[in-house]
Amino acid sequence: MNVIIVGSGLLGVSTAYHLHRQGHNVTVIDRRESAGLETSFANGGLLTPSLSDPWNAPGVFFNMLKMIGKEDSPLLLRPKALPSLAFWGLSFLKNSSRKTYEQSIFRNTRMAKYTLDVLDSMTTEMGLSDLGGGNGTLKVCRHNEELDEVLAMAEFLKPEAVKFSMLTREETFELEPSLAPLNDKLAGSIYFPEDRFGDAHQYCVEVSKYLENAGVRFLYSTTVNDIHKQNGKITHLDTSQGQLDADAFVLAAGSYSPLLASKVGINLPVKPCKGYSLTLELDGWQGGPKVPVIDHSLHAAVVPIGNRIRVAGTAEFNGYDKDLNAGRLQNLYDLLHAIYPESTPFVSPETTKHWTGLRPVSASGVPLIGRSKIGNLYINTGHGHLGWTMSAGSGKALADLMSGITPEITLDDYAVN
Repeated sequence: MNVIIVGSGLLGVSTAYHLHRQGHNVTVIDRRESAGLETSFANGGLLTPSLSDPWNAPGVFFNMLKMIGKEDSPLLLRPKALPSLAFWGLSFLKNSSRKTYEQSIFRNTRMAKYTLDVLDSMTTEMGLSDLGGGNGTLKVCRHNEELDEVLAMAEFLKPEAVKFSMLTREETFELEPSLAPLNDKLAGSIYFPEDRFGDAHQYCVEVSKYLENAGVRFLYSTTVNDIHKQNGKITHLDTSQGQLDADAFVLAAGSYSPLLASKVGINLPVKPCKGYSLTLELDGWQGGPKVPVIDHSLHAAVVPIGNRIRVAGTAEFNGYDKDLNAGRLQNLYDLLHAIYPESTPFVSPETTKHWTGLRPVSASGVPLIGRSKIGNLYINTGHGHLGWTMSAGSGKALADLMSGITPEITLDDYAVN
């Protein structure tokens, strides 16, 4: 079967790898000049089955109203984005009921754990770098009430066999000495030993290079101008490189997938949510973190990636705007200082890389993976802040479905229709 995949980010290259491995002829197209340059480029770097809860928790509506216009809030809703969120927002809120929210957590957790297994196999088969490696994540809390909240969520995930340990303040500092300067500002932490971390962009680069060497065609700097349908099937794409024909098509273009799907009358309940990150070269700081730290109180993550530090911890509904907001970036510098006050003398804004990307957030908080109402058009998007966490498993499951193989994880929970 000839397959065209739109998008060379985490979901696109993961799907391409498994389709190629199953014997299909695959072409990947992307509007950027190489793989993984959009939302996959500088995300938080975490693969966390322990943190698979979607953003639409019960009470999210009132929390978001409180955050309108507050530049230092972890989840910011820009007033100008409200009209574009109207119908999607109603579904987002509908899915914030306690029962639905808990179902969504379990669905995301299952895909996240499956992804770690698939990633292990891919790493072995391709000789990838230690992209999904690491030694767990540490979720730290500054108040006992927050520690109880995180513990309750960890206990809730026990049916999915998510391992965890509750650590005292002293045990936290023993595991991650770089946190010791916080002293009595920390109440304790929960350690999730099976979580991992790694460079998502490097994964995209290595997988795409492997596939190119294996004969998969990548068409970069290629935009999709139109999608043509006839007799209930997609026939071809009109692109900046000309007409492209295939037997099957996959939309894995992140937040841009709904724009493409709308060309053939498909409404994907996915909206862009802007995220920011800093990538710092901290030369001279000897006390840097060895374990990714998520500060529950500050809603921030600090992740060691090689000899760099990635700081991520903000989200913003602002349509397809990708401007770097100085105030939101300053929030991340402030968050880093609050978690690691000793890092401040070693932080240089001149060498720090600032980034923003658009996370594709589904109305349910669960990704959309599977066949659309058009028989030969498949979808792999809507992963929100969990794209890296669920990428490899999502790609494998969709490839299995397209190849007529029963997926190892049921896709009913992620159905597009």
